[in-house]
Amino acid sequence: MARFDGIPAFTGSIGPVCIYQMHGRYFMRTRSNLTGERVKTDPAFRKTMQYAGLLSRASKIASIVYGEVNPDKKQHTLYRKLTGEAMCWLRYQWAEGEIIDFLRQQYGQSGVIEVYPKVSLNRPYGRQTPILQPGKPSLGGCSAKKEPFKTLFGKQEYQLRRRAVNKLIIDYEWAT
Repeated sequence: MARFDGIPAFTGSIGPVCIYQMHGRYFMRTRSNLTGERVKTDPAFRKTMQYAGLLSRASKIASIVYGEVNPDKKQHTLYRKLTGEAMCWLRYQWAEGEIIDFLRQQYGQSGVIEVYPKVSLNRPYGRQTPILQPGKPSLGGCSAKKEPFKTLFGKQEYQLRRRAVNKLIIDYEWAT
């Protein structure tokens, strides 16, 4: 991507070159031959489309559970977390009803796992990463102290069921 000094006569494509504006500056790049139609039909992007299908199902599941959460506990980070959990369980071939019930138990009105408030850390000049202090939330919402799996994600059955389902599955539906 090259920066275009000066003001071009237009923005758009001329042959294999694209000129566009971003953040008040003009840039040039070569034009891509990748189109949405090719991504949807080309066998090279088969896995991409399979994961896109799983993500669409997971977001519908997450929206059902997120709609039942108390309004004072709603945060966009919680919705993303629900979508990620649903996506994980869809990959393990759980039924959608099972996933909804499981997420209701974990994040329903009575049992919302605490989501940390948004934290904005002002980085010291020149420092690339923030300094983590034990017991205080970091950028990801986790504390700096490493906690065991059971504490982070709920009950131990969560992990045991995941292992049992994984032993039963030989060939994943989404991997074909």
